Amino acid sequence: MKFVNFAKYSNLEKIARARAAHFEYADRLREKGKLAAGGPLVDEENKRVGLLFIYDAASKEEAQSFVQHDPFTRANALSSYELREWRIRGVDRGLLIKANRSADQAGGNTSIRLFASYANYSADNAKLSRVRPAHWAYDRTIESRGKLALAGPFADNEGGLFVYSAPSRGEALSLLAQDPFSVEGVFKDYQLFEWLIEGVRPDLLVSDFASKPSEE
Repeated sequence: MKFVNFAKYSNLEKIARARAAHFEYADRLREKGKLAAGGPLVDEENKRVGLLFIYDAASKEEAQSFVQHDPFTRANALSSYELREWRIRGVDRGLLIKANRSADQAGGNTSIRLFASYANYSADNAKLSRVRPAHWAYDRTIESRGKLALAGPFADNEGGLFVYSAPSRGEALSLLAQDPFSVEGVFKDYQLFEWLIEGVRPDLLVSDFASKPSEE
């Protein structure tokens, strides 16, 4: 099971003091096969404002324990976090590997920029069902163009996480705006941040939708 931890920083001084311990903790989770990808979130002013982690856990309780034991949490350096079960529908492992900043010395490509959209859906389930096939087709199209690194709904079907590959925030916003979910008003709201991946386990990122698109 995959769980998304979408967290916001509250105190950058505390973040700085706990960063080394946080990196060590993240490395241990990755080595144990419990952290699929993670790194800080950057706003339009190039300020680090939070983090996005994708855990591989047997239950929400286990994922919650990962959050609680993180040095950032223990240092009281986070203003908030949201932990949600997530289902992967689309994944481009090549993009994620290239965007991995921790691989810089081994040939990582920091010119690859990723932008994560953390979206909530409207309460109109009929509209969601009607627009979903067009949304799925759109994602396939931009994925074939190398513009979509990760995509999928939250398990509660009330939102989703979509990670775009784009040279700028403006292009990422354009990709988001052209999504049928955006055009038809399925997205109630979203938060878009650049995501600086600082470690990835591509083997843990496997699609949960191996059968029919209609089953998303």
